[in-house]
Amino acid sequence: MRLLAQSCAVLALGTLVTCSAACSSQTSDRGADDPDPVPSPASGAQSQPNPASTTGDKPPPTSTGDKPTTPGKNADPFAPIVYVTMRDRQNGLWFCTGTLVASRKVVTAAHCLDPMFVSFKIIAPHSPIPTTVSASNPVVFGQPMDFEDVAKPDAGFLTLDSPIALDAYAALTDVVARVDAGEALEVAAVVRTAEKPQAPLEEAAHLPLSSTVEYGYLHGFGTPMFTKGGDSGAGLFLVENGVRTDKLVGIARQPEPARGIDHFTRVDADFLAWFKANAGP
Repeated sequence: MRLLAQSCAVLALGTLVTCSAACSSQTSDRGADDPDPVPSPASGAQSQPNPASTTGDKPPPTSTGDKPTTPGKNADPFAPIVYVTMRDRQNGLWFCTGTLVASRKVVTAAHCLDPMFVSFKIIAPHSPIPTTVSASNPVVFGQPMDFEDVAKPDAGFLTLDSPIALDAYAALTDVVARVDAGEALEVAAVVRTAEKPQAPLEEAAHLPLSSTVEYGYLHGFGTPMFTKGGDSGAGLFLVENGVRTDKLVGIARQPEPARGIDHFTRVDADFLAWFKANAGP
């Protein structure tokens, strides 16, 4: 779900869920099919989004459609991209996006790993054998978790309870120095075509990459806004020679309509060191 309020607010089919230190819900006077409101911009950097949610128990089927080519070894270039679904304590279903960086590791946004969620499933529709597995042990980069502070990172990972075998996984890649030096880099993301748990995936390609430190995101990258919703945690991949590679350089945080930016937590040296120390072999 796109960020459309200064606190973490999500419309869940007629219910407004607001997240601060803890999540609470209250009845909304907006119908489930009403369009999202667009708020007046906050001063300075905006606050964080929440993952999209739905009260339905069974996501719709996935249609693969046409897919671009990539220099990775997978027959399906979307293979490392997964749907992340989460259940809260009231059995509500929420969803994000993630990226397989190893057979049992999925990188996603920290706010998709909020303690309000008590169970996780990973759906890999483009793996050689479409697979759904449970996941556990959410670990967040930067403790205590404080993703509502835009100066803090918003990234973490889950460990799959069973491995998903691919020929190649996304490679965590640090391009911070290149961006800070003014190099013009292009990136691409693989995201939902609609704000539904298993909407078909598509590539948003040839996006210019920039730093968002000036807006208060000390761990931030940005691109022109492109998301259609439900893409929290989606991977941002480096484009080389006009083609999306498997080099994962950022993790989707939230869109900011007022500035026309999609925000990402960057993969930097600190993130790489943290991941190596916490993810194991």
